[in-house]
Amino acid sequence: MRVFSSRVLNAVRHHLLCCALLCAAGPALAQEALLVAAGAGYRRPVTELAQDFERRSGVKVEQLYGHMGQILGQVAQGGKVAVVFGDRAFLENAPNVQFARYLPAGAGRLVVAWPREKTLASVDDLAGAGVGRVALPDPVHAVYGKAAIQFLERSGLRARIGERLVPVSTVPQVSSYLVSGDVDAGFINLTDALGIAERIGGYLEIDQKLYDPVDIVIGVVGGQEHNAAVQALATYLGSSEARAILSRHGL
Repeated sequence: MRVFSSRVLNAVRHHLLCCALLCAAGPALAQEALLVAAGAGYRRPVTELAQDFERRSGVKVEQLYGHMGQILGQVAQGGKVAVVFGDRAFLENAPNVQFARYLPAGAGRLVVAWPREKTLASVDDLAGAGVGRVALPDPVHAVYGKAAIQFLERSGLRARIGERLVPVSTVPQVSSYLVSGDVDAGFINLTDALGIAERIGGYLEIDQKLYDPVDIVIGVVGGQEHNAAVQALATYLGSSEARAILSRHGL
């Protein structure tokens, strides 16, 4: 009972601290706008986080989504992007962009999904005669495209699927093909699968041992680390409210 009570008290203290910090900074932050960028595959959780943070802090949050290569190109050109939501390994190796720190968001999870009127009992069904086109995000630039290739190679399925693989640019494009039924299966992240669950046939989560870990973070762009709005965002991301949103979206 003592351990339980201590955890509850710590959670309450943390919540009150977050609220106090945000309220104290409120008047100054209300004058600033925070530009948050993210890969298109994370539009849903980032949008919900941005809306909740804006409501709690009074900070106006502007959002930018797209292909990560394009987003980082804009950051490198000296845009106003303050933070970038994405795969840590990709951000750390971004040319001409320096990040001051990384705020944890969660672990990205790869799934294989299929359209309505289709069913996969296991991942081995990808090699079956009933599966034709299998879509995946860009395996060179998109983290879930890389993860999909790693899974296919480590599971021995790549040689069996062969030319049926259909690379596209982003996770949302794969999801669009799944919803329209233009492919028989596709690799996306759990976050997008949850978002389109009612419009597809289903999905299977891939064994995380068969692809490299996907560490999803919020990278603070160099020079923005002392921005009061960024500091308030960092405080908010440690709250139970933010964690609940991320968890709900598969992170």
